[in-house]
Amino acid sequence: MHINPQLSFFLSGQTQPLEPNSKLWDLPLPVKREFTGIKADQNASLSVTYGDYFEATGAFIKKNNYEVILTALSCINKNISLEQINEINISLEKHGPFYHPSKIEAVTENSVIPFVLNVALSTTGIECMHKEYFTLKKLNSEFSNSFIPAVYGQDDFIGRNNLQIGMFLGEWFEGYSEFHISKDPSDGKEKILIWDNLKGNFFISTDKAIEIYRQASMIMSCFYNIYTFEQIFPWHHAAGDFVVKQTGDSLDVKLITARQHSSLFEPTVQTKDQGLIFEGLFMFLVVLSIRMRLDRIDGTGDIVWADNMSIEGTIRGFREGIIIKSKSGVIPYNFIDEFRIYHQSRSEEDLFELSKVIINSFNQSAPDIPVICRNLAKHSSELFHAVKNL
Repeated sequence: MHINPQLSFFLSGQTQPLEPNSKLWDLPLPVKREFTGIKADQNASLSVTYGDYFEATGAFIKKNNYEVILTALSCINKNISLEQINEINISLEKHGPFYHPSKIEAVTENSVIPFVLNVALSTTGIECMHKEYFTLKKLNSEFSNSFIPAVYGQDDFIGRNNLQIGMFLGEWFEGYSEFHISKDPSDGKEKILIWDNLKGNFFISTDKAIEIYRQASMIMSCFYNIYTFEQIFPWHHAAGDFVVKQTGDSLDVKLITARQHSSLFEPTVQTKDQGLIFEGLFMFLVVLSIRMRLDRIDGTGDIVWADNMSIEGTIRGFREGIIIKSKSGVIPYNFIDEFRIYHQSRSEEDLFELSKVIINSFNQSAPDIPVICRNLAKHSSELFHAVKNL
């Protein structure tokens, strides 16, 4: 007689399972990244509780005889049957305005195989989740790189009070951590701090920071379509969209989300007009270079603007991404050289005016806007001279 795997629920970093008789089970989930503790809510009956969350995630995992887990295991070439899975652990990792992700661990006699389960509890969150699942699936089918997570299945459930809960299972990037700009108490300077849950948080050197920006910009450039102007957007360092893993002296960056892949400025129509192609790519680079500089101090504080080391990393990564596309035959082989010649026909003032037009097209109520505007003139000059040396 087959016995199903034992299903256990945890909070991140805790070893004691959370069970229905726990006081926490009936308390509402927090909804912000800033949350640092558990706080009771007078309107808990109208909120999603920890119990609601874990009951829904458990139902998703168990549906159709654990179909989604078995599908995921087969996708990563793990020839593991349901009988070989001893237990499945669901660990709630963090809270955000849209998602409450969990780490899922399928435990066999010889291995622990992790996945991520993104869970959306609001109407807006569920809409975002459906778009993101479709986008990740589409990008993974069109691009052969491993910069973004694979996805394995999604579903919606109706919980208590007819609340809709959406979720999808995806690839977990083991050993990767968030990073954010933080003030180093040793010298008072703003640097990149890697949030390493195992070794402890640590600051990195300027060279390593440039490397992070290089890889992140290369990833975004690889996913940019020069003919349709489609790109991954929105994204933000403050949301922890990029993660990094350090192995020895080497860093490896991944993008853990792709909420949308579409054109920011024009309808998604194929064009072969070289002038339009170069103009679109230039606008992409302007947006990329600005957004690479934006973060929140310590991930949740005030909006902060990275120094010009990010420009160096951005330009290197942009160039590398375009060259990767050229070598794969997606775009002409000498495209980067032609783009540089195109740039040389523009003035520094042209770039500043274009940058202002782009920023005016953004949501003017976004908290990033005042910071961007204060730094835009200097940034445009730095970008102009960096592209000349592309």
